[in-house]
Amino acid sequence: MMRNYTFLKLFQILNKPLNRKKGIRIMPRRSLKEMVQKQVTRVLKRGSRLERFDQLRSRHFWSSHLFLADPLTNSVPAGDYDVFKVIPSGVGQGYPTNVPLTLRETNWLNSGRVPDNQNFVITEIGVTIKRPPAVDAAGIGGIPSNPPANGIWSNLSLAQQAYISGGAQQAPINPADAMAVLYGFSLEMSFLTNNVPLGLCSDFSQSSGDYIFADADGSIVDGPNNMGDPCNGIPAAAFRRKLEVPILLQHGENMGMRLKAAREVFLVDPENGGTGWFELRVDWWAHESFVEKS
Repeated sequence: MMRNYTFLKLFQILNKPLNRKKGIRIMPRRSLKEMVQKQVTRVLKRGSRLERFDQLRSRHFWSSHLFLADPLTNSVPAGDYDVFKVIPSGVGQGYPTNVPLTLRETNWLNSGRVPDNQNFVITEIGVTIKRPPAVDAAGIGGIPSNPPANGIWSNLSLAQQAYISGGAQQAPINPADAMAVLYGFSLEMSFLTNNVPLGLCSDFSQSSGDYIFADADGSIVDGPNNMGDPCNGIPAAAFRRKLEVPILLQHGENMGMRLKAAREVFLVDPENGGTGWFELRVDWWAHESFVEKS
């Protein structure tokens, strides 16, 4: 005869000691923390191979995407923008076709997947909004005088250069633009069959202030206009987001991240102090287990 138990009664039954006479085998209770720790241990030590992944280290990876506002609308179109897809020396992620990515833009060396002999447990994520590298600051009125031929600025269209010119390419990110972007974009984790939203980019802020330089006599130099790469701060440990449950990535697994703009993101016109272009850089920190192969 079937018995109808209340939730409380069922909970009491499941938490009784093992009744050996009746042959009832009851699994011991485990806390969420213990369950997560067991998964972490399994991924770091064994992966899914027979050999052991017995070497550990901490890693920091990053990947950037360049965004250019439409000169006609002062906006970035809605859409999905991949990061951790293009490796150094590759082309993409919003950068001009003649500008291969370098270690400045990304240090992820496997396109869209985890390397075969490495496992990762991602513990922290950060997102930084910054403007692209400044060109020669000696240019009159903010117009670059000697931009490098293989640089981002030199490979923009004439229309885009005219839109950004007038100092915007050397100015820090406009606060209104930063807010529009960080709250207008979300960050997603991409796997083989689905994309998992992790939160708005604003949820992963890691800002810690502008760089400031001083001359030999101690006088303060106008940092944001001369530093060459003003941003919303250094990726500081105290300001990036620590995940309550880590993201587990097993060797050979398909993975990536993407920045999603669900709606068009409007920016301030450069003539009114807007930015006109910006980069979003995604950082993550992880414990890595690996097998060194010669």
